[in-house]
Amino acid sequence: MRFVSSVFAQSGRIVGLALLLPVLAACSSERAGDVTIIKHPAYDWDLNDNGAVTKEEYKAYREGIFTSADEDRNGVVDEDEWDDIRDENETGIRRAAFIALDFDGNGVLTFGEIMALPESDFLALDTNGDTVISSAELNDASKRRVRGGLRRREADDGFRRDPDAGTY
Repeated sequence: MRFVSSVFAQSGRIVGLALLLPVLAACSSERAGDVTIIKHPAYDWDLNDNGAVTKEEYKAYREGIFTSADEDRNGVVDEDEWDDIRDENETGIRRAAFIALDFDGNGVLTFGEIMALPESDFLALDTNGDTVISSAELNDASKRRVRGGLRRREADDGFRRDPDAGTY
């Protein structure tokens, strides 16, 4: 009888461990120690997945945002269309409130308004000034997000650029 109860106790532990392992694996895939890993939104700008972001990729990324947001293909993005493309976790460019991007206050976003999104975001990540955000610079940016959260925007950081002005 003692042997039978010890076998059931062992099998109960094995079953419990088997049920716990997937939970532990899921948790460990998103966490490093006690710090939740937060991927910097700039990783989305790397359109060719080579681990670096060029100014051309950043420009193409912003063009893609406009194209995907303009669902009815009428050349402007209304507030409902913008809400449809906002990130679930609201990171990067897509977290911006519609009203903050509608520079002229006419109730729609134009291609120029989307393209006027701050190049300062790109320039801030390109710490060596070579017009390419390297994988090391992307990793450093992710580490800064973990430590300090999102950076605060300054009034003169280009966020309210003239939508008719060229970028770069």
